[in-house]
Amino acid sequence: MVALPWFVLTLTGSPLWTGIAAAAGVLPMIAGSLFGGGLVDRFGPRWIAFTGDFTSALAVAAVPLLYHLDMLGIGTLVVLIAIGAAMDGPASIAAESRHPELARLAGFRLERIKAADELIENAGVLIGPALAGVMIALVGVEDTLWLTAGCSLAAAILDVISLPTRRNSVAKEEVAVGLAGAWEAVRFLLRDPLLRSLITLGTLFGIIFGAMEAVVMPAFFKATGQSAMSLGLFLSATGGGAIVGTLAYAAWGHRLSGRGILIVGCAVEALAIFVLALAPPVSILIAAGAVAGLATGPIGPIVATAALRRVPVKLRGRVLGAADALELSAIPLAIILAGGAVEIFGAQRLLFGCAAALAATTVLAVFLPGLRQLDMRRIGNVASSPVSDDVLGARD
Repeated sequence: MVALPWFVLTLTGSPLWTGIAAAAGVLPMIAGSLFGGGLVDRFGPRWIAFTGDFTSALAVAAVPLLYHLDMLGIGTLVVLIAIGAAMDGPASIAAESRHPELARLAGFRLERIKAADELIENAGVLIGPALAGVMIALVGVEDTLWLTAGCSLAAAILDVISLPTRRNSVAKEEVAVGLAGAWEAVRFLLRDPLLRSLITLGTLFGIIFGAMEAVVMPAFFKATGQSAMSLGLFLSATGGGAIVGTLAYAAWGHRLSGRGILIVGCAVEALAIFVLALAPPVSILIAAGAVAGLATGPIGPIVATAALRRVPVKLRGRVLGAADALELSAIPLAIILAGGAVEIFGAQRLLFGCAAALAATTVLAVFLPGLRQLDMRRIGNVASSPVSDDVLGARD
């Protein structure tokens, strides 16, 4: 979140190139998510996840290595970013696809399992950006990337140790892959009112946050004379607030309105970005990030739980992959346009624009009829069938 965009910005001095490099990391992820879900359904999660994380580790490690050998140009850097991102989508899908079965084996509600998953991710957001800021100050941004590569390598090792060997009891030849599998998943998504609404919101928020995190925020902090440490503290405060919000959701979320939590969280996030655009003192900056994280922490578990319950087991990898691909599809162009817009209008104006776009998207969420199904007692529950051979496969 911090080291790679900061490295590109330091190497080139151009927000536009920073946007191009970020887009190079998203495009392969879209293709990998769209077609990788079929691979997960057919071959199981373990080696798909390992391949993705190990490839990412090698690609990121090559960046500081080539830099110290004076062999790294912007073209090479963009290629390495693309290679590292190519299997990120399938790796993420592989890990997530087993949560319903593992929740039943553990005897927990799926909402609580997804909250725990979100909690771990937010802990990473809390620690990672702050650690990046400290490491950049101590050893420089290029050597900080060694730590990033080490995290991906550790993830690859955990994949081999912990993930099951088989995906489900469906015969491999029955699982459609390639274009046929992707189209089957897209049709399922677009026909379901709740999933269609969630995809719409996810796409809009992905466009806004993709541009903001990859280009606008690093450029804004540089333009206002603040350091990578300040950016890291803001993101870490957001992660810390999200941890508290996620814990609260894990304890009491099943009693509350999922739709209400989602809408309020989006509104608070828009307000926090508006405060950030005012370039306040660091203390207010951290407070705004913490409040935003607190409000948005439960959104991830709510959306993920709804999606997993709506999707049949035999389609799960492909539908999760298609959903990710659709939500990511507009981000590369948004990032590149944001990079050019920052150079023309300035980062602060773009940040105000992002806050306004978030507010408009929140208003849209109020009127999306499909979101009302978030508050139904049974959200489809397609994937919540009794324990079967697929569930027992999680023991492998």
